[in-house]
Amino acid sequence: MDTRTSEHDLPGVFLIGAAVATGNPAIAKVGLIGILLPLVLIALALIVTRSRGLPLLTGVRWIGAVYVAFIFLWYEQYKLLGNPGSKDLFTTLTDWLGFHGHEAVMRIGVGLFEIVASVFILIPALQGLGAVGAFMLMSGAIFFHLVTPLGVDPYNDGGVLFKEACSVWIISVVLIWWRREQIAAIARRFGLPVPAWAVPGPAVASRDS
Repeated sequence: MDTRTSEHDLPGVFLIGAAVATGNPAIAKVGLIGILLPLVLIALALIVTRSRGLPLLTGVRWIGAVYVAFIFLWYEQYKLLGNPGSKDLFTTLTDWLGFHGHEAVMRIGVGLFEIVASVFILIPALQGLGAVGAFMLMSGAIFFHLVTPLGVDPYNDGGVLFKEACSVWIISVVLIWWRREQIAAIARRFGLPVPAWAVPGPAVASRDS
């Protein structure tokens, strides 16, 4: 296995570190530590992966995947158990969409989709598919934050939800790029068209761990 990290991968490493830092709701409470944490995690990933003869991207990719799964699964307690704040949020969205009285359908549906994406993104063979699911979910979330009455700061907490949505979106884009060969293989298996960007060149190393 190729243990090198190409210059084309370094922006992805930086973006994942920055996304974890800026999307981390603990920053307001712990200050500089919240910004240094992803750098420490990446350094730890470098040490562990190099000691095991694995590419740096393996460790960084798992930092991103675990962060995405954590963000999704943390909020399931609010979505699936009917937290009043979550109900109000989805009522705003369903009313805006014209589906009055159906907030539970959207809230629970989104929650279940997030659980599936979280499970997939933590399974190496399905990580690319999980990243696609996370990308779709957060693209929708960002859209609703920007164009509906929900706004970017619905809970008056500095826009934590919006920041987390943006951070998960960025990480999912990076993971999709790194897992593009896997995504292309899954698409071919089901007879789906494969976009040109998902077909890696000969220099792309195998990343199956």
